[in-house]
Amino acid sequence: MGTLSLCSGGLERPLAAGGAPDWVHLLTIGEMNARDGRRFRLSDPFAVIRAYQAAAVDLPIDYEHQIDKEASRLKGPVPAAGWIKELKVKGAALWARVDWTDRARR
Repeated sequence: MGTLSLCSGGLERPLAAGGAPDWVHLLTIGEMNARDGRRFRLSDPFAVIRAYQAAAVDLPIDYEHQIDKEASRLKGPVPAAGWIKELKVKGAALWARVDWTDRARR
């Protein structure tokens, strides 16, 4: 059984028998401190949801943040692990429903 490393606190949790979860925690509402010292604030998660819905484009989830690195994008391809299909607020967090590729789900 594999593990899922969560960005929220660096926790590792065993994956269920079906592989990667359909819904993943993206951001906590309020202030967050990253391990590298950066600080983030999500004050209006519903604004993020509205912007996502207005763009009407599924957001890719890639491996190793390759899509953020110009050199990786120029060399291509940057394989997707999945696509964010929906966002919702659950509790004090922003969650995403992900359509994983078969490889990423495993």
